Amino acid sequence: MAKILIVDDRQINREFLMTLLSYQNHHLLEAGLASEGLAIICTEHPDLVITDILMPEIDGFEFVRRIRAIPEIAATRVIFYSANYVESEARILAEACGVEYVIAKPAEPEQILTVVQSALGIEAPPVYTMPSAEFDRAHQRLLIDKLAEKVNELETLNASLEQRVKERTSELAEANERLRELNAFKDNLLMIASHDLRSPLGVIQSIACMILDNPATLETTRRSVQTIMSSADQLNNLVTDILDISSLEAGKVVLEPIIIQIGFVAEQVIEHLRYSAEAKQIRLSLEVNPTNLVVLADWHKLSQVFSNLIGNAIKFTPHGGWVAVMIKPEGNRICFQVADNGLGIPNEALPHIFEKFQRAHPTGTNNERGSGLGLAIVQQLVELHNGQIEVASQVGKGSLFRVYLPAIQ
Repeated sequence: MAKILIVDDRQINREFLMTLLSYQNHHLLEAGLASEGLAIICTEHPDLVITDILMPEIDGFEFVRRIRAIPEIAATRVIFYSANYVESEARILAEACGVEYVIAKPAEPEQILTVVQSALGIEAPPVYTMPSAEFDRAHQRLLIDKLAEKVNELETLNASLEQRVKERTSELAEANERLRELNAFKDNLLMIASHDLRSPLGVIQSIACMILDNPATLETTRRSVQTIMSSADQLNNLVTDILDISSLEAGKVVLEPIIIQIGFVAEQVIEHLRYSAEAKQIRLSLEVNPTNLVVLADWHKLSQVFSNLIGNAIKFTPHGGWVAVMIKPEGNRICFQVADNGLGIPNEALPHIFEKFQRAHPTGTNNERGSGLGLAIVQQLVELHNGQIEVASQVGKGSLFRVYLPAIQ
């Protein structure tokens, strides 16, 4: 059994050698740096040192030369175990240091054990076989060669990376072009679909109106036609919402802002929705204070925002409930808020409420259905007006939506 020191800056290499040599019951020591190894040799006097060559601070050749320079440990047997420096010049330097064995990584376990056994059986190496100046020149030349080799490797790697970046950039450009083509195709498809859907829908709605207007229409027929009319309205609203969200996301919506008395817009929207509220016996109120508040906005788009928010409040408020609309100044902004005592929005749904096709509830309190696009459209229209929208809600107690628009300075 021998005392063996393993010096390598990589722990995985040390663990491999220590595990392998432990099967022969050797007493094993380890160090991560040559300076640590030198201190251990001075105190422990191992029978054999197995060391890497390429290490930080002090390489293997200088490490061995320092060992040879200390008389007490100069005769220590050394094996080089390295993935580098196995060429002839390195072997000459190894021999000059009194290192007879050089094992190239990776090596078979049997080879390592054989070399270790041989090294332990040889006589102590001579201390100096090459003059110091000559050794220094050979050592420096070898280090410079290795440095040049590493520089070449880095240049090759850099060229390879640059080529890969060019290839990926080209692939990305192609993918972006394909995406633009697909977006254009989607827009065209939606335009065609909307036109092809709206034409027959218009016919259906016109005929349904004629049937309903005819006094001779039987009551049973009237109820069926009203169902047809309601379904056609829902489908028409869905087509409109899909076109709106597509145009907004494509950046094709251009505002036509004018100075608007915001309370008047809200009054018109409420008047349009009053029948829906009265059908559910919902108290619908409006408070504007002061009454002459104005904003710079697109009349049609602002009406769409108000209609979606108030319409949603009515949809999700039960019979006999209330929906309150209030408009007031807050600092340099105008606040339009819609409050209700409806179903409310669950906490887990609040962060996603303005995403497309997100519904806190599948239907309204009277089984009303929607596209799931209304609030996504509202948010984008508000942001187009340089505004902001907020929501607060509690399940079973209702919701509060606030839209903030810049006041005219």
